[in-house]
Parts: sequence; structure tokens; C-alpha cells
Amino acid sequence: MKGRIFTAAVVAATLVAVTTSVPARAADAPTIEELVEGAKKEGRLVVLLLQPTQQHNREIVMEAFKSRFGLDIDIEWSPMHPTTLMSRLNAESPSGRFSADIGQGSVDDLWPSVEKGYVAKMDWPATFGSMLESIDQAAGGVPPEMSGTVLSMFDLVYGLVWNTDFVEEADLPRSFADLADESWNQRIALNSYHIAPVDYLSYEIGAEPTIDLVGKLLDNNPVLKAGSGAVGAAVSAGEAAVGTGMAYATDLAIDRGEPVRFRPFTDYTPVLGMKVFVPAYAPNPNAARLFAAWFTTEGMALVGESEHLGQLGNPNSVVGRELSRQIEEAGSKVVSVSSIAQFGELAETRKVIDKMIADR
Repeated sequence: MKGRIFTAAVVAATLVAVTTSVPARAADAPTIEELVEGAKKEGRLVVLLLQPTQQHNREIVMEAFKSRFGLDIDIEWSPMHPTTLMSRLNAESPSGRFSADIGQGSVDDLWPSVEKGYVAKMDWPATFGSMLESIDQAAGGVPPEMSGTVLSMFDLVYGLVWNTDFVEEADLPRSFADLADESWNQRIALNSYHIAPVDYLSYEIGAEPTIDLVGKLLDNNPVLKAGSGAVGAAVSAGEAAVGTGMAYATDLAIDRGEPVRFRPFTDYTPVLGMKVFVPAYAPNPNAARLFAAWFTTEGMALVGESEHLGQLGNPNSVVGRELSRQIEEAGSKVVSVSSIAQFGELAETRKVIDKMIADR
């Protein structure tokens, strides 16, 4: 694959207008009392969130939620990976029905479903502002076209993961580009899904430099694994010495006694905001809206620290403050989405990357 010449131009996908309605005016927003009464009548809630990962923390969240709103409802918690969830959301929603109430995903994954009207929209601060102090922050931080459709859950912070039994910290690659050095040939684990998070570098450096870097990484004969979590597991098991991974997942592995560590790269730190959403055709929409608003504010505060989940811009997040400190010390630039236009560009970049992977 040496000497690869990139000739295909990466063209941003044409964006169409959002088909969902605009957020409700404050005067028309449902009250908390109305949602509570509706939730009592529904009697059920189906949650597909991956986090919290630990069952006892899920139990804490479910009981605290029911206590907060005086609910006696059945809650089914069936964790589902966002990639699988997006496929399911797009497969079921055209029928006007969906089989769950709460999901999670990143804004780039969710945008196509938002465009199609498959994600519910509401004025979250208008309904919950008097009860949940941080609802404004949870509802913000997204491109304006997605306002009212998602709530911030935590930040996925990506960087270098390494196995302490196989490599000394002083010998580690420092930047993404360092991973392409021949000394790491057959010693790297990467995500087979678009080589994420390397694909997100296109937000900062553009498509062609990103694709060029991916080509060099593939030339280094990496171990490819399906998902960043699987990459971390491969590094922990010794299939590879180093890999690209997630801070929170590495910290959980450390809690389990695994020989892995995490640190930000010195050039770029991709940060993916993980969001909670309510499907447009959720079977229990009142309970869903209550849970989404409460979980992303008070609920995450109950379990975020023990799950190593945080938000970089949240001054009340212990985990977020520590990650921000590490990123600053590394001199790394945070890379995250800033506009809807970038979603189309990312999609086109991923098509090229996926073909490169298939052609290996």
C-alpha cells in the first residue's frame, strides 16, 4: 500500500432541512407535573444506554429516578451500542413506531435521524429549568440545527492506550503521526470502524491529510478490532502494545486490575460528545422525557465519577477537570465538531477510509 495516491475528491454531502418541528414555545411546553402524570399512566420505560456500565450503578440510577418523581414504573435497561441503535432507529421509525424510549449517540451519528424526524424535539429548559439547574448546559453545545433534540451525557475523550507489560511510558509514541513510525509495525491496535478516532481529525486538518495518515497507519499492519472498546481489550490482552482508545474505558480496566494506561496525544485530542435522545416514536414519551432530562443532570452526578465519565466544559465534573488538566499538560488541541457541514464531509472521508480497509 506504499506510495498510495489519493485522487478522489472528498465532497461534502448535500444537507437538507430538518424535518422535525421547531422547539415548542415556553408557554406551550409540557409541565413536569403533566409529564409525571403521563409517565404514571404509561407505567414503563425502556432504556438502551450503554452507560452506566456497571449493573449496581444502573440500579442506583433507576431507583433514584423513580424516587425523584414519585413513580412506580417498570424500567427495562438493555444496553445497545450506538452504531447498532442508529440502524435500528432508522429501520423501525418509518413505520411510525419504535421499540424503546431512551438512546444514546454522538451528534454525527444522530444527525441523519434528526433530519428524518426520528428524534423527538422539545424545549428542555422551558419545562425543566425550575427543577434541574444544569439543564441549560445539558441542552447546549450542539449545532443550532440540532437544538432541542439531544442532551449532553458525557465526553468521550480519545488518546493513546498502552500495555504497561510491553512498553515503557518513555518509549511511547507521542502524536498520532508517531504511530505510523516503522517501529510500531504490527504492534498497534486500531478501530476497524473508520479507524476512529483518527477519522475525526478531518474536522481539524481536513480530509486528505487524514486519509494520508490512515494509509500510513494501515501500512504498519495494525490489529483491527470492531470498536474502540475492543481495541482497548486487545491492548490489555497483549495482542498489541499500544492502540487508540477511550479514557473512561481505560480507567475502568485499571479498576479491574488490567495492565493498561491512557494519556492524550500531544498533537490532537478527539472529543466526542455522547448525547441522550428520545426517539420520536418512543412508546412511553412522558417517562422518556423525564428520564432524559433528569439523567443528564442529576443522574449522571450520582454515578459519573465511579464510572469515570465526565464533561470537559463542566466545572462540576471531577473527571472532566482531570482530563482537561491532562490535555493541557500534553499541549494537545481538542478536536470536535463545530458545524453540521462537517458531518457530510466526515461521511465522505469515511467512505474512502472504509474502502482502504476493505482493500487491505
